[in-house]
Amino acid sequence: MVKNVGGKEQFPFLIDPNTGISMYESSNIVKYLFQQYGEGRSPSIGLLESTLFTGWMPTILRAGRGMSLWEKAITEPPCKKLELFAYENNPYARIVREALCELELPYIHQTVGRGSPRINLLREASGSNEVPYLIDPNTGIQIGDYKKILSYLFQTYCTGSV
Repeated sequence: MVKNVGGKEQFPFLIDPNTGISMYESSNIVKYLFQQYGEGRSPSIGLLESTLFTGWMPTILRAGRGMSLWEKAITEPPCKKLELFAYENNPYARIVREALCELELPYIHQTVGRGSPRINLLREASGSNEVPYLIDPNTGIQIGDYKKILSYLFQTYCTGSV
């Protein structure tokens, strides 16, 4: 889909259905998001340049997890998108996102950082503020511990044994 829409297989790739804008490049995406939705605020100093430490270093240290398809992933995605409550720099949420990517599972990421108005959605679903928290409407499972989430994802959405 990204290649069809943008012309190349490169990530991250943003499609904003509100404005019809699509673009590549992390720094351009961050600038755009702040411009469009940041209510006049600017990105914090260093945010645009921090991907070396926040993105590439963890990826290298985790041997590229989340960058390729898991060989035993199911071929058909589930009917409904999974829902993940998390915030970006939570290390356990990163591991869950890597698994979701490897299994090519479509999901909605509910960002619930400190001060987020969506924290109430998380509290209603889980009874706490703890992340990551996964809801799978396909099976009715709601689970909060990242190890249990990983085990569930690979047992449910893989062919054969893991």
